[in-house]
Amino acid sequence: MPHGCGFIRGGIVSAATVITALSSRHRGNWKRNSAMRRSIDDERTSKATCHPNKDEADFLKEVLRNNKHLIVLQKIGEDTLQTLAESMQETKISAGEVLVQEGQPSAVMYVVAKGEVEIVKTLDGKPVSRIASRGEYVGAVTLLGNSPQKVTAAAKTDCALWQLNRDVFDSIVFPPEGQTVIEEEEEDDDDDDDDDGEVCQASSVMEIFVVSDSTAESASASVNTALRQFDYCFGTSCGTSKSTVYRFVRSTAEVKEIAQLAAKRKALVVFTVMNSALHDALTSACAAEGVESCDLWGSLLGALERKFQAKRSGVSGRRQMITDDYMQVVKAIEYTRKVDDGILPHLWEECDIMLVGPSRAGKTPLAFYLAQRGFKVANYPIVPDEEPPKELLEMDQTKCFGLLIKPERLSAIRAERMAQFGRKSTTYASLAAVKKELSWIKTFYLRRGHWPIIDTTNSGVVETASRILEIIDRRKGDSLAAASPLLS
Repeated sequence: MPHGCGFIRGGIVSAATVITALSSRHRGNWKRNSAMRRSIDDERTSKATCHPNKDEADFLKEVLRNNKHLIVLQKIGEDTLQTLAESMQETKISAGEVLVQEGQPSAVMYVVAKGEVEIVKTLDGKPVSRIASRGEYVGAVTLLGNSPQKVTAAAKTDCALWQLNRDVFDSIVFPPEGQTVIEEEEEDDDDDDDDDGEVCQASSVMEIFVVSDSTAESASASVNTALRQFDYCFGTSCGTSKSTVYRFVRSTAEVKEIAQLAAKRKALVVFTVMNSALHDALTSACAAEGVESCDLWGSLLGALERKFQAKRSGVSGRRQMITDDYMQVVKAIEYTRKVDDGILPHLWEECDIMLVGPSRAGKTPLAFYLAQRGFKVANYPIVPDEEPPKELLEMDQTKCFGLLIKPERLSAIRAERMAQFGRKSTTYASLAAVKKELSWIKTFYLRRGHWPIIDTTNSGVVETASRILEIIDRRKGDSLAAASPLLS
């Protein structure tokens, strides 16, 4: 049995059970877990038995082409895709064996050929599982860089899998000269209507190295936000860009190696390095290797030094100071947790924002995201033909926001939720019942007269929160009138 599942004793366990046992492991030291994960991946690679025959290669080619996590696979040529499919290797695992672990890095994508794999993802602190069968995959996101696994997967039955290693993926999709074969599109996509005529001539895959001597969260967020300005070029998931994150860089040897690798791959280096010695070493190494680099915080820190007539500390990851702003956030989170899911209506008058919407429309994650920005948020799951609490109608109505979602999407979310409880046929998830419910809810919103109605179907938590905050600010007037203190 491979290293990653030595704790399994006495038969088959579910991935949902496995995820609890593994939680303390994958939250530990990143480098230790990386080494462990590589050893497991390498062991499976050494046990891989064969490459696919023609029928299986055609099957894998179709799976790769329809991969939603790797948009680049929708753009490369047929010959390149065929080579990629034919390069995959078969590996077999036994029932109960852990395939990948949530939160741990990996460098392998697996496609199910035979058998069943239980896939578990942590949502709202709880494991949510589903069964994957032939044609489904795990680990696709790890092929584009040092991204941790987003799920835990364990074999529910004895399984045959096709595996694709990052090294093989890179050598085929990202050859040394950095060129990929992008198919010419015969007609414009309908989604291009919003791009105002912008045209991208890029024919190569662009690599970006994100480097930090801390968590790299701010740098990664900035790069991802900036890349969205090039959706017309890269697709909605920035599929033809490849970002690799280097966290907790500690030595000049590391930064020199990163610069050399960036030169080899013609990558842009984006960094937030606070340690002055490492900062200078990375800047010099990039210059020596002819690598283009971008110091995200350099200009800001320089301006602050001039403003304060003081030097930066050069210390990364400093401890959070217990300020009034910090306590405001803590109190907002405590309040939001206390009134979650429509309870304690007598406290709703204290809230800054009230979210109203149907069950499973995303109210709770949105509420806690806003709470971490210092807003006290209550939420109420509205039910057709049920009289809402009087506190909802008596409170300040400008605090209320109505959430809606497309019936098909809500039905699918609810059906998946019911499946987790072993229930398949239920009015709660039926499309006809959901359509009727949403029609009633929309009418309820409209009768309120001035509740903003926000469609969350294709919006993430961050985007929906931004729309709510924009509405709140615009009610105050322009951006000058809406200016507020920055939370520390």
